[in-house]
Amino acid sequence: MDWLEPLRPLLPDLASDDWARLARLDALLDQLTAPGPDVAQAVRSAYLLQVRQQLAGAGYATLTVPAAHGGAARPAVSQALSQFVCGWHDLDLRDATGLGHGALLLGAAGAAVRDRWLARLAAGDLVGIAATERHGGSRIQEITTRATLAPRGRWLISGEKTWVSRLGESAGWVVFFRDPDGRVSAAIIDAAAPGLQWEAIQPAGLAGWSWGVLRLHQAPVNPGTDLIGSPGAGLAVFREHFARFRPLVTATALGAAAGVHATVAEALAARVRVGMLPRVRDNALIALGRNYASLTAALLASLATVALGGAGDVRADLWARVGKAYGVETALSAVDELAPLVGAAGFTADSPLAKARADLAALRYADGIHDSLYRSGGKTLLTDRPEQVTTVTHLPVPSEQDAVLPTSA
Repeated sequence: MDWLEPLRPLLPDLASDDWARLARLDALLDQLTAPGPDVAQAVRSAYLLQVRQQLAGAGYATLTVPAAHGGAARPAVSQALSQFVCGWHDLDLRDATGLGHGALLLGAAGAAVRDRWLARLAAGDLVGIAATERHGGSRIQEITTRATLAPRGRWLISGEKTWVSRLGESAGWVVFFRDPDGRVSAAIIDAAAPGLQWEAIQPAGLAGWSWGVLRLHQAPVNPGTDLIGSPGAGLAVFREHFARFRPLVTATALGAAAGVHATVAEALAARVRVGMLPRVRDNALIALGRNYASLTAALLASLATVALGGAGDVRADLWARVGKAYGVETALSAVDELAPLVGAAGFTADSPLAKARADLAALRYADGIHDSLYRSGGKTLLTDRPEQVTTVTHLPVPSEQDAVLPTSA
């Protein structure tokens, strides 16, 4: 893709085969015609799941999975670029490639459980995540969903999870809950397990996948095999996962906005070619240039965050939080400014521009509310600073006569 081509020198870990694989992904998505946003949700979600399964058959689900687990072991940045390509075509394709939340299964306590789920993910199954509750947001420390002890060492989980995406399409969910000792833990629960009930709610954006409430009524788990991480490690599991997941979300959002940018640029150029416009106005040219720069800068930041996460750098968590908030806001701002340049055609019910705008608006709240992410990022910047001596240049007060400002000012 033309938008990604200039990034090649910055990504030396990617081989020519990786770039060819991205080009094939773009071509495959071009061949798959999506039903419009005005069709029934069940029709659209079935299409999206079919796309995922077809791409999984071509190896796109396990691209970055370690070779020891049957994957291609490609650099994590290759998944981020795949997300950008998917977003370019449609933000609903954010789960078309990769493991998604299924990446949590790499940390499953039982090797047999891990391998079984990885095989299902490689075949195109989806795994959702159930963390948020009625009190809002992803404040894992405050969850009330709880496990109680059952015979033969099993746990029974009861509670309610809200705003869960991929409700009807997921083969299982990673659920966050309090274990019998009151510690926050996480476990994988098969969608076919007893004690599960879900209720769909129609969203205003990101409506391709079902979304709503998941209720657990003594859903059984085996703590010896089904836990993600060790007992009580839920907070660390959540943070580590989203440090890697959020930059992928950001790359998808930026791909969607870049697709809108390309659509608008081509529409304006075509109108000039056929004589509908004598020329493109300066305000439109400025909008195209400014948003190209801002989207590219945000994409570079998301790729840097992916690299930090892949290296196990503790700063990946901070970068992922503020980067997701900034990247999605940048994408939405770009679409808000660019869509009006094509006129009323960009605001019809079946317009991909209107859909991208609605999806990006919803994404400001999915996977971390933007204001909360900024706030937590600011808190991290203040509380996690290393102790060091800071030299501050003191400027002379205005009342001092003959005051001369230092050159550093």
